[in-house]
Amino acid sequence: MKKCGVRRMEAAYSRIKYFESIPSTPKKNMILTRIGYKKGVTELDEHYMKMLEDGIRLGEALCKPMGAYTRVPVQYRDELCVRLEGGIELQSGSLSKLLCSSGEVVLMGATVGKEVCDRIEYEMANNNAAMAVIIDSVASQTADSCLDWMVHFLNSALAREGIKLTRHRYSPGYGDLALLYQKELFNALRLERLDMSITEKYMLVPEKSVIAIAGIEGRGFENG
Repeated sequence: MKKCGVRRMEAAYSRIKYFESIPSTPKKNMILTRIGYKKGVTELDEHYMKMLEDGIRLGEALCKPMGAYTRVPVQYRDELCVRLEGGIELQSGSLSKLLCSSGEVVLMGATVGKEVCDRIEYEMANNNAAMAVIIDSVASQTADSCLDWMVHFLNSALAREGIKLTRHRYSPGYGDLALLYQKELFNALRLERLDMSITEKYMLVPEKSVIAIAGIEGRGFENG
C-alpha cells in the first residue's frame, strides 16, 4: 500500500504545471484600498500622489510573478475533513463545504519573487515607511492577481471538459483551515522550483507568496 501511495504522489508531481512568468497586472483601486485609501474621503496632496505613482511603477517593475498548479482527485470528504489523493488530509468544515460538489481540486501557488521584498525592507530600513507601504501593497495585490490569472487560465481549459473551478478559493490560515497545512500543499506543488521556501512556522518565503485550493465542479461531480 505504501508503494502505491508513493507512485500516486509521483504521478501527481508529474502533473504540476509551472509558469515562470505570469502577466499579472494589479488593479490600482485594489492597491489603493490596501493602503487605506477611501474614495471621496481620503485626500492626497500633490507630493503624495507623485510618490504613489512612483511607488506603483517601481513595485510593478520589481515584481516577478510566477506560479504553479496541479489537479488532485478528492478521495474522501465529510463535514469536517477532506482527504486528497496522495495522503493530504485537510481538517476544515468550511473547505469541506466549498468542495461539496467537487471530485477534484486544484492546488495553486504563486509568488512575486525576492527582489520586491528586499526593496520593501530597504525602504523601511531607510525610514521611508510610506514608500515601503506602497510597494508592499503592489506586491500583495500582484501575488493575488497571479492566482486570479491562473483561475481564468484554468477555467478556459476546463470549459472544454464541461467543468469549472468553484467560485471561491481557500488558503491555509483562512477561516478554519489551519496555517500548518501550508507545508503539505507547498510540498505537493514542489514550490522550491520557483525559488520559494517555507519556514518552521509555515510562512512562505518570499513573503509575498500565496497558496490556495479551489474545487473542480460540474459534469456530475458529487462527493458526498
